[in-house]
Amino acid sequence: MKKQRRHQTLFISFAAGGPNQYTGKSMRKAHEGMNIKHEHFMAIVNHLAAALKEFNVSEEDIQAIAEKLMLMEKEIVEA
Repeated sequence: MKKQRRHQTLFISFAAGGPNQYTGKSMRKAHEGMNIKHEHFMAIVNHLAAALKEFNVSEEDIQAIAEKLMLMEKEIVEA
């Protein structure tokens, strides 16, 4: 879990426009074979938004992060 937390932290920072550069696998490769559907993807986006709200991140910033994540959906969700 420690490795996963670090990976997620770097990825979210990258997705939010932060200084960290994401150097992991492509989104498609990293999620290949996981059978992730739209509803699974949306659950993660919604959980992240709720967590950010809990830590007093502005609605504008939450929306900007969600929009960036939505652009990645086609690379993560299996049709």
